[in-house]
Amino acid sequence: MNVFDRKINFDALLKFSHITPSTQQHLKKVYASFALCMFVAAAGAYVHVVTHFIQAGLLSALGSLGLMIWLMATPHSHETEQKRLGLLAGFAFLTGVGLGPALELCIAINPSILPSAFSSLSPSLPQ
Repeated sequence: MNVFDRKINFDALLKFSHITPSTQQHLKKVYASFALCMFVAAAGAYVHVVTHFIQAGLLSALGSLGLMIWLMATPHSHETEQKRLGLLAGFAFLTGVGLGPALELCIAINPSILPSAFSSLSPSLPQ
């Protein structure tokens, strides 16, 4: 049997009744945190590439490492939830700043690399 000949049940992708409500709430928070980190990291990369306000270097690397250690050392409780989210956002921002030089290199080689990677469309190769 070929793997690609199987029928896919797309209704099963949107059915979450087998997951408990507490697990659904937890997953919602996890993916919301992930989305926040992606946006904040993109803002950090923007700050490095476009505004040059904060440049990637040893200070941003040490800052992101320090924030990650501080985040790991902060106990998880309801009272520290906002503090931990702020530390995570700071880590994501400095990580985005650290990605700035790699993004500048991609832009210098071929500016269409970033939009095509973002849209998951590969550019057509010249004939």
